[in-house]
Amino acid sequence: MEDSINTSSNSSSPASGSTSEPALSTAQIQRFIPFDELSAHAVSELLPHFRAYSLGDKKILFKRGEEDDECHFLLEGTVDLADDQFRITQIKGDDDENFLALDASHPIHRHAAVSQSPCQLFAIKRQYLELITTWSELRQAYGLEEENEHDWLESLLTSELFNRVPPANIQKLLTRFNERSVTLGEAIINEGEEGHECYVIKTGKAIVSRKLSNKQETLAALGSGDLFGEDALVSNLPRNASITMSSNGVLMVLTKEDFDTLLKKPVIEYVSESELNALIDEGDTGTVLLDVRLPQEVAASPVHRATTIPLAQLRNRLHELSKAFVYVIAGEGRAEAAAYILTEAGYQARVLNRSE
Repeated sequence: MEDSINTSSNSSSPASGSTSEPALSTAQIQRFIPFDELSAHAVSELLPHFRAYSLGDKKILFKRGEEDDECHFLLEGTVDLADDQFRITQIKGDDDENFLALDASHPIHRHAAVSQSPCQLFAIKRQYLELITTWSELRQAYGLEEENEHDWLESLLTSELFNRVPPANIQKLLTRFNERSVTLGEAIINEGEEGHECYVIKTGKAIVSRKLSNKQETLAALGSGDLFGEDALVSNLPRNASITMSSNGVLMVLTKEDFDTLLKKPVIEYVSESELNALIDEGDTGTVLLDVRLPQEVAASPVHRATTIPLAQLRNRLHELSKAFVYVIAGEGRAEAAAYILTEAGYQARVLNRSE
């Protein structure tokens, strides 16, 4: 049976002149971008976030210059869009070219919209649409699969990171996770905050972003089985990115105390400076010294023979490194976070302990 919902009570009141609200189905939503890239199951989970409504003939849907926190999609009927030169673009619900939100590219409308017949429409918060669109685009770019609520544990346990964790620790970890239900648009981690927990996505999707020159830059898309939030726990530094849900879902939450004991301790290895010299001179595997401090810190106090990649750039520059080498990492508390990232990605990494 096809999913449908009457969403009249889930958002703001319908536009002026509207009549009774129709039910909304997953098939209707999947006619439009970006929902056509999502499975019927994923769209059905989004249904509570849509507002379905009807509009009578010759009614104003929105005005040019008006700020609008929703994006509107035309299901049935005819709408005229008028620009600042009073040029008219007519949109019909059954047109093949009707696959985008009406005037959706700007939060302040560049057109006025007036119904030319009785219409059926649905709307969703602009913030939610942007999150869904971004995740969908990143999924295509990086070949991510649609989430499967049964494979999160398999994805986690078969990762490079968990190959380094003793079986006894894994058994304890599985009893220490706590489930938390989350919703589309919910901020799970805010950049700059202190970290007390890390998370695994059991079901759902999320977007990773970071502030860059007063603008939020999107870094990655996360899906089922992905672990996040651990960098701040390893380094004891503030969160270096924000994580926002781009769907409803369920997270498995692990406290810092359990993370330190069961994951961090068995994964991170240390070497002294004397051991480093022996490793470089006598080791069977090539050794690379990696400094993850900021460029200005490196300039003020350089580490001899070290390659520099700031911690904030490390995940995006892993392709520059080779799994044939052992990486010994300098950079105080950040070195532990870098070693964890490298180990998680399948590299051989150790932390340089310069205090010995």
